[in-house]
Amino acid sequence: YLNITYANVAQKRARFERELEIARLSELKTKAELEALQAKVNPHFLYNTLNSIAELSLHQGLKARQMTIALADLFRYSLNKKDENEISIETEIEMVENYLMIEKIRFEDKLDVSIEMDNSIRSADIPKFILQPLVENAVKHGLKEPAKKGVIKIRIPDSDENVDITVHDNGLPFPEDIQIGYGLKSVIDKLAMFYPGKHAIFFENLPLKQVTISITNSLKIV
Repeated sequence: YLNITYANVAQKRARFERELEIARLSELKTKAELEALQAKVNPHFLYNTLNSIAELSLHQGLKARQMTIALADLFRYSLNKKDENEISIETEIEMVENYLMIEKIRFEDKLDVSIEMDNSIRSADIPKFILQPLVENAVKHGLKEPAKKGVIKIRIPDSDENVDITVHDNGLPFPEDIQIGYGLKSVIDKLAMFYPGKHAIFFENLPLKQVTISITNSLKIV
C-alpha cells in the first residue's frame, strides 16, 4: 500500500514538473516571438528615415539636422522602454507624434495630421509599436499622389465595450486583396498574441478610408 502511494505521489510530481517545464518553455517561446516582432518594426522605420535624411542632406542641411535630432529623440525614448512589452496608449501616441514630426519635416505643408484621444482611455495599456505601422502605412498611401495634400487622422474615442483605434488617410481606397506587409503583419501577430479571440481589424473605404483596431475592453486602466 505504501509503495503504491509513493508511486502515485512520484507520478504526480513528475507530471507536475513536466507541465511546469512546458509552461516555462511556452513562456520563453512567447517572449522570443514578441522580441522578434519588436525587432521587425524598428529597423524598418530606421531604414526609411535614414534614407530621407540622406536625401535631404543633399540640398536642405538644416532640415536633415532637425530630422536627425528628432530620430535620436524617438529612439532614445524607445530604447529606454525596451524591456516593456506594453505601454499606455498615451505613450504610444507620443511615440507616433515623434514619427509624424519626422515625416512633417520631410513633407512640410503636404502633410496634415490630427489626433483625437479621449482622456478616459489615455492610461490603458497596449502592446508597444502597435500603432506606428498603421500610421506609417497611412502616411505612405496618403502621400502617394504628389499633387495632393496628405491627411492623416487618428481617433481613439471612449467606449464601454471596446477600445477602438482608427487611422484614416485620404489616399487611394484599399484594394480588395490587401497586401499584408511585415509592418501590418507585426500588428496582427501582436494582437493575436495579447488578445486571442478578443480583437478585430477592419479595413474600410466608406464613408472614409480607414483601418480600425478593435479590442474587447479588458485593457488595464489605472
